[in-house]
Amino acid sequence: MMFNCRKPDLMKFSLVCLTIALFLGICACSSDPAIESGAKAAQNANVEDEEIWQVVYVNKQRIGYAYTQIRFEDQAGTKVMHTQSDSFLKFKRFGQVLNLERHLQTTETANGELLSYIFQMKNPPADSTDSKGVVEDHQLKIETKIASQSSRSQLKWNSDFHSPSYLERVFKKITLKPGEVKSFSMLLPEYNKVTEVHLAALDYEEVELHGGSRQKCLLVKMKQSLLPGMVVDLYVSEDGEIPKTTADFLGASMLTYTVSKEVALEEISGEELDLAVQTLINVSPIPNAHDTNKVVYKVTLQDNDPAKFLSQGAGQRIKQLDERSVELTVVKVPDGSRLSDQKVESEYVVPTSFIQSDDPRIVKYAEDAVKSEKDPWKKAKLMERYVYQNLKKKNFSTALASASEVAKNMEGDCTEHAVLLAAMLRAQKLPSRVVVGLVYIQSRSSFGGHMWTEVFLDNRWIPLDGTLGKGGIGAAHIKLADSGLAENSPAPLSLFLPLLQAVGKLSIEVIEYDPPSVK
Repeated sequence: MMFNCRKPDLMKFSLVCLTIALFLGICACSSDPAIESGAKAAQNANVEDEEIWQVVYVNKQRIGYAYTQIRFEDQAGTKVMHTQSDSFLKFKRFGQVLNLERHLQTTETANGELLSYIFQMKNPPADSTDSKGVVEDHQLKIETKIASQSSRSQLKWNSDFHSPSYLERVFKKITLKPGEVKSFSMLLPEYNKVTEVHLAALDYEEVELHGGSRQKCLLVKMKQSLLPGMVVDLYVSEDGEIPKTTADFLGASMLTYTVSKEVALEEISGEELDLAVQTLINVSPIPNAHDTNKVVYKVTLQDNDPAKFLSQGAGQRIKQLDERSVELTVVKVPDGSRLSDQKVESEYVVPTSFIQSDDPRIVKYAEDAVKSEKDPWKKAKLMERYVYQNLKKKNFSTALASASEVAKNMEGDCTEHAVLLAAMLRAQKLPSRVVVGLVYIQSRSSFGGHMWTEVFLDNRWIPLDGTLGKGGIGAAHIKLADSGLAENSPAPLSLFLPLLQAVGKLSIEVIEYDPPSVK
């Protein structure tokens, strides 16, 4: 089922796409030769190319495969190692197929020092996201292209930083015993940032692999700093390979197995996993939910404190009931009236790679929306209405599009509505940010993942929703996190982590609600 523009769209799970891609990027298994020193690499310089194939499952349904190739060559008299890693994923969202490809090439010295990389994320029909980097003079010089717009940046590069391919061979270089820990820094090209990876070895256990065979493996828990809530289980064999990985994912398990090429390339049956439908949270009906002034919910999380994942502010109050439950009171935030005298951080005002408020199309859309209006709150509502009325084509097959791409194609779902509205607000000098949370879907009596927008007026953040176009929101949105999507902020995916960690384990009960006032 697809929702029309008069109902809030469920987030198209850009977080799902990117998390799966990231999962593959940091969990690629490898059977490459041990590379413990430059001398040993030289001895292996003539080794045949290595190929590693993986199959990817979510909720016991196969959604794709991954492929890694490692080869060595002489380059200007120096032994270098090239690694090519590709993943191909296919799943559904409300019946519409999403295809996601991740491609990474790295070039390193024989002892593992990064020289350069090329990265590409493809999610047709959207434009691809591309980046490439070269290490020069202790700097990683990066060029990134999003929606045909290029930007350049630099990262200070230390000699103890590792390439994105390092995890594939770390257990060939070190031997972890039960109870031991290991940390290292590694580039994540998805975000052009360096993350701190933490490995903690638990104990050996018999692990079931693809096809039902069993193998003795060391269970290693992996965390990393850019996505602190994401824990991946690595099952490491005695010879340093990783035949299986698992992670908690939307209340289910996401797994990879090392398999043969033939198994990896088997066709997906056509019964692709529909990630949107499986993550809905059923509740009792809330009549005219998006016109309500107040709703009180009981929110329960199976294995954690839900207060850790919920935002508190003008529109939400949390009362702890026990270690697994809270009473959440959501109220309609009052309308704005004037520009704020309180200064906000520049990240909410300036153009960014995802909120390109200086794009000529976006500037024109904002001007067309507000016309001669001068009142800031009326301008904000006019732009919300413009997005609601003009972003008509609902496209559930795109992962994460920037505001410029949305302005060009004028299609998408709530994610596109949110970033386009945020960019238009900034084009009119109104500070903005995007919000991730849950929204009530009237036709399903359910909550599902959603993204909307906030504008800063009257020294407070006021929500707007371009998928509704109602001039603000009622009490049927539950906020988890917000972001200005700044260049130097945590990785965009971090914004979605509360949703990823909570959905699938969360239950919501409607305790009371104030019906809309009769006009």
